[in-house]
Amino acid sequence: MNQKKNQRFQETDQRIRAYFIQALEEKEISKITVREICEAVGINRSSFYLHYPDVYALLEAMCNEVGKELFEDFGKLGEEVKVYFSEPYLLVILRHVQKHAVLYKAYIGHVGMAPIEKGYQILLEEVFKPYFRRLGIQSERRMEYHFYFVQHGFFSVLERWMHYGCAEPPEEMAQIILQTMAPIPTDLPVMDGL
Repeated sequence: MNQKKNQRFQETDQRIRAYFIQALEEKEISKITVREICEAVGINRSSFYLHYPDVYALLEAMCNEVGKELFEDFGKLGEEVKVYFSEPYLLVILRHVQKHAVLYKAYIGHVGMAPIEKGYQILLEEVFKPYFRRLGIQSERRMEYHFYFVQHGFFSVLERWMHYGCAEPPEEMAQIILQTMAPIPTDLPVMDGL
């Protein structure tokens, strides 16, 4: 593809995405059609289909990109603050969610929380379990109980915050979350069988 065609393709894609965000602010994704997007952007349906098979694929592509952006933002944190559910960590997430709330609300409304929660399985294995072991928690089941309690509570709070239009500033939400979560004690007895 020559550079001029590639640039035109990128510009069309940007216009599709910009209108899509605007439409999501006004209505549910199930009410947005390819025809509507094409008319608003000034392209034909075949041009849209060069980019995406349908509006749900468009949503998925955009959510994947903003998800990568979140991990890039985590990479900007210094090692000393890469403690999960510390204030700096929470602020990265909360600012990101606030910035992309329209997309996340549409995504969660369409597919639910399961795909997002599935991604956290890696976090459990690679981050939380080693952390729990350093705290002296050896039981796999006990680690899972701690993790799933925190995970589901955290996602519920995020969903509710988005429901209210992310009205509170991220700093206030971080404090609410931190005040709600009890620290995991370092002197937990290991219970056999759990």
